[in-house]
Amino acid sequence: MATIHAFFSAESALRSGSMIYRKIDGSTVNVTRMNNEPGFLRGNQDGEVYVGEVIRMEDGGCLQARQRVAGITDARRGGRI
Repeated sequence: MATIHAFFSAESALRSGSMIYRKIDGSTVNVTRMNNEPGFLRGNQDGEVYVGEVIRMEDGGCLQARQRVAGITDARRGGRI
């Protein structure tokens, strides 16, 4: 089972949506961008954070295709983004 590096940005998720991917340990994460180059970490554009490695779509890792939501709540910021 192959993995890929995953990233999440709330700002990007609001603009273009996000996907739900499964990690090796069975947990799930919201993902807005993936990259298969191990050392490739983009700068903190749009508040993007690295969420770890996820199982590739081809191996059944994508549990929900890209979709947009009306809003995202961030408890660290005390409410909606």
